[in-house]
Amino acid sequence: MIKKEVFSKRHLLLILFTITLLNCNKDDSSPATPSGKSKQYSVLNTNFSDLEGTIHFIENTNGSTTILVQLSNTVKGIDNPVRLRRNTANIGGGIVLELNKIQGENGTSSTTISKLANGAVISYNELSEFDGYLAIEDNSTDVLVAYADLGPNERTGNSITYNLFSPQGAINGLALFEERKKESTSLTISVFDINQNTELPSALHIFQENTSLNAETYSLNPISSEFNGYSFNEINELNNKTTTYSELLNLNGQIQILDAIDTNKIISSGGIGINESANSN
Repeated sequence: MIKKEVFSKRHLLLILFTITLLNCNKDDSSPATPSGKSKQYSVLNTNFSDLEGTIHFIENTNGSTTILVQLSNTVKGIDNPVRLRRNTANIGGGIVLELNKIQGENGTSSTTISKLANGAVISYNELSEFDGYLAIEDNSTDVLVAYADLGPNERTGNSITYNLFSPQGAINGLALFEERKKESTSLTISVFDINQNTELPSALHIFQENTSLNAETYSLNPISSEFNGYSFNEINELNNKTTTYSELLNLNGQIQILDAIDTNKIISSGGIGINESANSN
């Protein structure tokens, strides 16, 4: 288990007072005084780090917003970049704003802003519910090491995991479906074993109701050894029709992972929705 560091409200208030006096603001020279209104997001790590913690969006009385990042398991001397990006962490997106780096010594980053990099004014309400994610990246490679999906991209807590099976019937992978607040679906697929420098094609097959006849096939991002055997996907629509998390789980579907060389060979598969009991046998 990853060790968690709990930050108390008292600790947060002390940090906020320090920010008021010492914070290096992106676009405000006047002191930022908290109004008392804030929103918190949890920071999740990728399989490239054990970083975790919280992000606080804090409204200030002068119209600016302070973004306070507090992490545990940081390393002194390693100051990770923090970037506000569009879309979700699963698919990535362009940089909207560079924030102050995480200080490896104490695991904190504080940035007070009222404008984005393009000069557009942004309020606390707009920023705290921004349609994007906050990316914490490796200080030398820019690889994503931790993140928080924001606003409509935040996960609701509703999720389901389906087993994936080898042709011999053994479980050799997992497919995790998670609902977002905007009712779309985060899909993470993983396999237990993958060779180096390998990409395995993967797809979602939707069958006609109560049959095994393939109606639609949707390509997914490949399972990659670069990501330690994971594939990250977003499902917003199927067949040009908006598809919610609830609707997706009521479909007659199957996920298939194919051999890297022989794409006619299924190496892992599993049913989803009403087809949950299906496997590759």
